[in-house]
Amino acid sequence: YCKYDSQKLQTFTSVLFLTGLLASFPAAWVTTHKGRKTSMVISGALYTAGCVLLTAAEHVWMLYIGRVLLGGGVGFAIQCTTLYNSEMAPARLRGALNILFQLMVTIGILVSQLINYGAEHLPWGWRLSLGTAVIPALILLIGGMVLPETPNSLVERGYLEEARTVLTRLRGTEDIDIEYEDILMAVQQSKMIDENPYKTLFRKQYRPQLII
Repeated sequence: YCKYDSQKLQTFTSVLFLTGLLASFPAAWVTTHKGRKTSMVISGALYTAGCVLLTAAEHVWMLYIGRVLLGGGVGFAIQCTTLYNSEMAPARLRGALNILFQLMVTIGILVSQLINYGAEHLPWGWRLSLGTAVIPALILLIGGMVLPETPNSLVERGYLEEARTVLTRLRGTEDIDIEYEDILMAVQQSKMIDENPYKTLFRKQYRPQLII
């Protein structure tokens, strides 16, 4: 027996994950064709709107819609944030930054649980717990607006000179020819793959990984 045996509560919890799954498909297209920055801005905007709606909720339907918006933010964030980190980081720091991302996710879970614990006995504590999520949401939204696009994304979309300019500024040197050529080659090779990636995913040899 679970003391949270409530269909409304279960729906409130699970709708975020379902929406996140569904949002990841259009997010993949946006990330590829419109850029990593665009996906980050959309993610931050959905997060922020969801947090505001949840904090101000007066009816159950407002909670559900707020969670749907948060789920959309999750779907877009999953597609673009780690990819952005990988493409912006120098090769020697790429692995460390991706591990740092996972560490910060874990720290965020810890902080949220501490906030929940501290707000448990406050009459408006649930609003505080839901509303504090707007802080990282705004950081993501503003960061997506002010940070540069990745060189890889610019090359994918044909902005070759802008990609070189961004890469030069990122590395702090004009000696970026080798890395720039690597990016050009990687993008060209990816465009040579004619098969739809979703079809590849459902190939027989990848079925065990897909099931897991």
